[in-house]
Amino acid sequence: MTQVDAARAWVEAFAEGWRAPAGADAFADHFEPLFTPDCRLIQPLSTPMVGHRGLRERFARPLFALVSDLHGTVEGWASRGEVIYIEVRLDGRIGHRAVTFRSCDRVTLRDGLAVERFAYPDLTPLLWTAARTPRAWPHTWRLLSSARS
Repeated sequence: MTQVDAARAWVEAFAEGWRAPAGADAFADHFEPLFTPDCRLIQPLSTPMVGHRGLRERFARPLFALVSDLHGTVEGWASRGEVIYIEVRLDGRIGHRAVTFRSCDRVTLRDGLAVERFAYPDLTPLLWTAARTPRAWPHTWRLLSSARS
Protein backbone atom coordinates (compact mmCIF):
# COMPACT_ATOMS: atom_id res chain seq x y z
CA MET A 1 0.00 0.00 0.00
CA THR A 2 1.42 3.39 -0.96
CA GLN A 3 1.43 6.40 1.38
CA VAL A 4 -1.36 7.94 -0.70
CA ASP A 5 -3.44 4.76 -0.40
CA ALA A 6 -2.85 4.67 3.37
CA ALA A 7 -3.83 8.34 3.65
CA ARG A 8 -6.98 7.81 1.58
CA ALA A 9 -8.02 4.80 3.68
CA TRP A 10 -7.41 6.73 6.90
CA VAL A 11 -9.43 9.74 5.71
CA GLU A 12 -12.31 7.47 4.64
CA ALA A 13 -12.35 5.89 8.12
CA PHE A 14 -12.14 9.38 9.68
CA ALA A 15 -15.11 10.55 7.58
CA GLU A 16 -17.12 7.46 8.50
CA GLY A 17 -16.44 7.98 12.19
CA TRP A 18 -17.68 11.58 12.10
CA ARG A 19 -20.64 10.94 9.78
CA ALA A 20 -23.14 9.84 12.43
CA PRO A 21 -21.53 8.78 15.70
CA ALA A 22 -23.93 7.31 18.27
CA GLY A 23 -22.39 9.13 21.22
CA ALA A 24 -18.98 9.47 22.82
CA ASP A 25 -18.24 5.81 23.42
CA ALA A 26 -19.29 4.71 19.92
CA PHE A 27 -17.15 7.53 18.55
CA ALA A 28 -14.13 6.42 20.62
CA ASP A 29 -14.74 2.76 19.72
CA HIS A 30 -14.59 3.70 16.03
CA PHE A 31 -11.49 5.90 16.31
CA GLU A 32 -9.29 3.94 18.74
CA PRO A 33 -8.21 1.37 16.10
CA LEU A 34 -7.10 4.26 13.85
CA PHE A 35 -4.66 5.59 16.46
CA THR A 36 -1.61 4.05 18.08
CA PRO A 37 -2.04 3.28 21.80
CA ASP A 38 0.39 6.11 22.66
CA CYS A 39 -0.93 8.69 20.18
CA ARG A 40 -0.85 12.38 21.01
CA LEU A 41 -3.93 14.56 20.46
CA ILE A 42 -3.13 18.26 20.49
CA GLN A 43 -5.52 21.19 20.18
CA PRO A 44 -5.99 24.76 21.44
CA LEU A 45 -7.07 25.36 25.04
CA SER A 46 -5.83 21.90 25.95
CA THR A 47 -2.82 20.11 27.28
CA PRO A 48 -1.88 17.21 25.00
CA MET A 49 -4.11 14.17 25.37
CA VAL A 50 -2.31 10.85 25.18
CA GLY A 51 -3.50 7.46 24.06
CA HIS A 52 -6.87 5.85 23.69
CA ARG A 53 -7.88 6.91 27.18
CA GLY A 54 -7.17 10.55 26.34
CA LEU A 55 -9.26 10.20 23.17
CA ARG A 56 -12.21 8.73 25.07
CA GLU A 57 -12.09 10.48 28.47
CA ARG A 58 -10.72 13.92 27.68
CA PHE A 59 -11.92 14.45 24.11
CA ALA A 60 -14.99 12.39 23.18
CA ARG A 61 -16.96 12.26 26.42
CA PRO A 62 -16.77 15.98 27.31
CA LEU A 63 -17.39 17.06 23.69
CA PHE A 64 -20.42 14.81 23.23
CA ALA A 65 -21.79 15.81 26.65
CA LEU A 66 -21.92 19.37 25.29
CA VAL A 67 -23.07 18.52 21.74
CA SER A 68 -24.70 15.09 21.97
CA ASP A 69 -25.76 14.95 18.31
CA LEU A 70 -22.39 16.14 16.96
CA HIS A 71 -21.52 14.88 13.51
CA GLY A 72 -19.08 15.96 10.86
CA THR A 73 -18.50 16.14 7.15
CA VAL A 74 -15.08 16.00 5.54
CA GLU A 75 -14.94 18.90 3.11
CA GLY A 76 -11.47 18.25 1.77
CA TRP A 77 -8.13 16.68 2.47
CA ALA A 78 -4.57 16.50 1.23
CA SER A 79 -1.53 14.46 2.11
CA ARG A 80 2.20 14.69 1.79
CA GLY A 81 4.17 11.69 2.83
CA GLU A 82 2.80 10.46 6.15
CA VAL A 83 1.06 13.74 6.99
CA ILE A 84 -2.63 14.30 6.21
CA TYR A 85 -4.56 17.57 6.42
CA ILE A 86 -8.31 17.12 6.80
CA GLU A 87 -10.87 19.92 6.68
CA VAL A 88 -14.02 18.94 8.58
CA ARG A 89 -17.29 20.77 9.23
CA LEU A 90 -18.90 19.83 12.54
CA ASP A 91 -22.62 20.30 13.18
CA GLY A 92 -24.88 19.69 16.13
CA ARG A 93 -27.07 21.34 18.74
CA ILE A 94 -26.32 22.84 22.10
CA GLY A 95 -29.67 22.80 23.81
CA HIS A 96 -32.05 24.02 21.11
CA ARG A 97 -29.43 26.05 19.29
CA ALA A 98 -27.77 24.78 16.12
CA VAL A 99 -24.01 25.13 15.98
CA THR A 100 -21.55 24.69 13.14
CA PHE A 101 -17.80 24.99 13.45
CA ARG A 102 -14.82 23.88 11.42
CA SER A 103 -11.46 22.32 12.04
CA CYS A 104 -8.41 21.44 10.04
CA ASP A 105 -6.67 18.42 11.53
CA ARG A 106 -3.06 17.56 10.79
CA VAL A 107 -2.63 13.82 11.26
CA THR A 108 0.73 12.07 11.19
CA LEU A 109 0.59 8.40 10.23
CA ARG A 110 3.04 5.64 10.91
CA ASP A 111 2.30 2.26 9.33
CA GLY A 112 -1.25 3.41 8.57
CA LEU A 113 -2.08 4.50 12.15
CA ALA A 114 -2.18 8.01 13.56
CA VAL A 115 0.63 8.77 15.99
CA GLU A 116 -0.32 12.44 16.34
CA ARG A 117 -3.35 14.58 15.62
CA PHE A 118 -3.01 18.35 15.84
CA ALA A 119 -6.37 20.12 15.45
CA TYR A 120 -6.79 23.70 14.33
CA PRO A 121 -10.48 24.29 15.16
CA ASP A 122 -12.35 27.56 15.06
CA LEU A 123 -14.10 27.18 18.42
CA THR A 124 -15.70 30.63 18.30
CA PRO A 125 -19.15 29.40 17.12
CA LEU A 126 -19.12 26.55 19.66
CA LEU A 127 -18.18 28.76 22.60
CA TRP A 128 -20.55 31.55 21.52
CA THR A 129 -23.48 29.14 21.27
CA ALA A 130 -22.61 27.53 24.61
CA ALA A 131 -22.34 30.95 26.27
CA ARG A 132 -25.90 31.79 25.11
CA THR A 133 -27.24 28.48 26.47
CA PRO A 134 -27.14 28.53 30.29
CA ARG A 135 -27.99 24.82 30.59
CA ALA A 136 -24.82 24.09 28.64
CA TRP A 137 -22.54 25.99 31.01
CA PRO A 138 -21.70 23.00 33.24
CA HIS A 139 -20.89 20.86 30.16
CA THR A 140 -18.83 23.67 28.66
CA TRP A 141 -16.92 24.03 31.90
CA ARG A 142 -16.29 20.25 32.01
CA LEU A 143 -15.14 20.28 28.39
CA LEU A 144 -12.67 23.09 29.02
CA SER A 145 -11.57 21.61 32.37
CA SER A 146 -11.01 18.12 30.99
CA ALA A 147 -8.90 19.57 28.21
CA ARG A 148 -6.60 21.19 30.74
CA SER A 149 -6.08 18.17 33.01
